[in-house]
Amino acid sequence: MKNLSIRVIIGILFSAIGMVSLFITREALTAAIWLSFGNGLILSDLKFTQTDEKGNAYQKPVPKLRMYTAIFLIVLAVILLGLQVVMDLQSDVTA
Repeated sequence: MKNLSIRVIIGILFSAIGMVSLFITREALTAAIWLSFGNGLILSDLKFTQTDEKGNAYQKPVPKLRMYTAIFLIVLAVILLGLQVVMDLQSDVTA
């Protein structure tokens, strides 16, 4: 539990909301927004503990590839949210 920061906990919460919204409302775009943002937060800040040859515990830094993937997922969530807003505005105009 020591390696779970506030961002990781919020990411887990957002991912859980995304899964619940997928199962209950069956709206894939809304679930994708929640899941993408939550998984991006989890990937960006989850750090693992490892022991060195002397037996001392230390936290490994977040790898660059995982950080780039997290940034991509968060940007994707924002783009999907914009797409959701545009689709909702278009459905309001036509209705």
